[in-house]
Amino acid sequence: MIVDDVIRKLKEKSNKEIDEKGYIKSMNPEDNLCKTINNWNEIKDEIGKGQGGELKIDRSGRIKFCALHSSSALCVNNFTILKNNLKGISFLQNSNFTKAVFEKKVPTGISTPNLDFYLENSKAIIGVESKFTEYFTSNIEHTKQNLCKYFMREDLKYLPRLFDSIIFNYLNSPEKMFLDVAQLIKHSIGLIRNKGEKKAILVYIYWEPKSWNKKGEYQEIYEQHKYEIEEFAKKISKFIIFKNLSYTDFWECFKEYKDIDEIKEKYELEI
Repeated sequence: MIVDDVIRKLKEKSNKEIDEKGYIKSMNPEDNLCKTINNWNEIKDEIGKGQGGELKIDRSGRIKFCALHSSSALCVNNFTILKNNLKGISFLQNSNFTKAVFEKKVPTGISTPNLDFYLENSKAIIGVESKFTEYFTSNIEHTKQNLCKYFMREDLKYLPRLFDSIIFNYLNSPEKMFLDVAQLIKHSIGLIRNKGEKKAILVYIYWEPKSWNKKGEYQEIYEQHKYEIEEFAKKISKFIIFKNLSYTDFWECFKEYKDIDEIKEKYELEI
């Protein structure tokens, strides 16, 4: 299974003591950072306010953030570069940022989804949804339980005309996909509601191995995931600016920052 292969490769690279599930035995979240982060207490507070319980001890005595394959840790290790260089960095042709928050809440009026990372400047708000190994299995349900409550709701009258068409489309599509469409639609709704006079941008960023098994099931996952992103982009781009990129793309964009080498050393894998 690809997730097991990823965990195995991450364990081979790590200099920490790792348990059989791929969690750092110390259960110290800081041990899953690529380097010391001076404002870690601020970031930890932001993560702690999120709905995912990333820093809480679960029934097995583990902390999600301490998993080598933690999507939250992946996001923090990468996007701290932006959070700590607000004025001096450009992202997707936007710059001079005034705000950067992990686990940012964007209320829709009927729910309060969390963005993995959020940026804002005088002209735009940018919401980031980050994925690590989550999309490697096609078990994502996005029909009645997740999307139905957003369809034809008077509470959402602020949405652009015909926005319901994209919800209707996915309510009537196969129940399981690699791409978490329901989550992205909820983030879109939250960003549209909270953008004011600014433009809203939704960013989907995902990890991928340095190379895939070209003839096996892993390549099929890669191709299907890309197809689902492209189809979603065609639909959602009528209502909000949607960007998608891999972490490999991200590393290329910010290769001049010295931290990128340490991040790539931790996360760049051959599968």
